[in-house]
Amino acid sequence: MTTQTLERKAQFAPHRRHRPHGGTTTENFRRFGDETSIDAQPVEFDIETEIRRLTDPEVDHIDDRDELGERIMQSAVSTERETITVKCRSVSHATDFATPMRSTLLTLSSAFGGISATVSPSLNLHTWSAMDMLVASLEKSGAGELWQPIGERSIAVGNARHVFVSADNPIRDEATSVHPSLLVEVVGAHLIDPDWFDRVVAPRCENDDPTFVYYGQVGFEGSLFEREWHVSQIKGIV
Repeated sequence: MTTQTLERKAQFAPHRRHRPHGGTTTENFRRFGDETSIDAQPVEFDIETEIRRLTDPEVDHIDDRDELGERIMQSAVSTERETITVKCRSVSHATDFATPMRSTLLTLSSAFGGISATVSPSLNLHTWSAMDMLVASLEKSGAGELWQPIGERSIAVGNARHVFVSADNPIRDEATSVHPSLLVEVVGAHLIDPDWFDRVVAPRCENDDPTFVYYGQVGFEGSLFEREWHVSQIKGIV
């Protein structure tokens, strides 16, 4: 069951975009009498760690909701796609934050097309409420007459579509046989098995290389969020 707390030890697979930021070298200085000679003392030096320190970008920490939302939207509609991990108190907090972006992205991409997706652990606990919130957001924005359902868990506005995927109850109809091209959100990623994600979701995203956003909590060893949090170069808090 993908929605249970995962206890197996994390197997950190190589990330498709970013490598984890390495540590710094450690310098050990020995004191002789009352003087310390830096030139004469041995220094521990790891060439691989030093290369990572010099070449890997610094991690961006974003704790402003507006700035984070803007960063996600810009990435989704640009060619410079990013992977972003976001700490949140609960799945509902992540949904509250992400719903306006889902609505805006659907409306903006309605003319030129594009597919975004939301992956969540539970159909009953997370997916249905997220779909209702997206419809309400579209109604509030004035796009209430523009959206239409496609299958059971897909909403379309013009040429754009947003698909909802539930880890505990996936469906395989024509409406969900799509390949996300703009944005893939994973809410409650700390409750999702990375093996399931790599097997079911990731292969559908390889060609279009969309922006990925993982919402979750740290401390769930072996979870998808734990893996992505360690390798992500952009980290936010909502």
